[in-house]
Amino acid sequence: MQFSEGRFEQLRDGIWRAVLQPAAVNVGLVAGSTGALLIDTGSSPAQGARLRAAAEQRAGVPLLGAVVTHAHFDHYYGLAAFDDLPTHGHESLATALRADRVPVEAAELGFAPDDLRAPNRPLTLARLIDLGGRHVEIVHFGPGHTAGDLVVIVPDAQVIFTGDLLEQSAPPAMGPDCHLKQWPAALDGILGLVNEHTLLVPGHGEPFDRVLAFTQRAEISAVYGQVEFLIGQGVKLEDALAAGQWQYDDATIAAVLPIAYAQLASEGKVPRPTLRLL
Repeated sequence: MQFSEGRFEQLRDGIWRAVLQPAAVNVGLVAGSTGALLIDTGSSPAQGARLRAAAEQRAGVPLLGAVVTHAHFDHYYGLAAFDDLPTHGHESLATALRADRVPVEAAELGFAPDDLRAPNRPLTLARLIDLGGRHVEIVHFGPGHTAGDLVVIVPDAQVIFTGDLLEQSAPPAMGPDCHLKQWPAALDGILGLVNEHTLLVPGHGEPFDRVLAFTQRAEISAVYGQVEFLIGQGVKLEDALAAGQWQYDDATIAAVLPIAYAQLASEGKVPRPTLRLL
């Protein structure tokens, strides 16, 4: 998990990103005339501390806080390095630290779970941060990739940090804690803000424009819609991969199908035998 302060790349005036391993995660840095805000914090408290020092040097103004876009290790586990500053995240992130996977991930990354911290300024819907001559908007448009995804908007620069609601380097991570049905609606909140000049910075991969964002929204919606259709046709989980028409590769779909079937089952939608008309 090495981090080099020389890895910060300027995207627009006063806005940078760096890519941190082991998950090739994008972290953002936004500076105004009096302060700066870091977006996502790396994969461990130690990595967060190195990131903090590099961010302060790059920004040239005091770091006023950090925001985490969601409760996955590569975005969240460095937060302890910023606990003396205001740290912002969705209110669900404190509960996420009690998940069974947290001790396992901490052990794999080489630190104790007790070293982790939740955001000390949790939010429900939105918050405005004044950086001096520039403000940053932090918004929860609803569940999607996780229950507590946040989007960080820099209106004057037309830059939006999307976290893992959008991806560029691989298909979106539709894991067991995603909310597949609601995900497209969360993306609609982002898409309502974009124009031809908007730069979208995903959780992983290269920044991109609105075309890829609209495409990915349609693809995620199509996955849910196709599963819903197959269940209505009585197709069982084990047959769904072969029976469906999919926007993503087989490995991606095979991983998300059990999640999608389970989520639809929670709504009372299960495959039922269909009668063949003679």
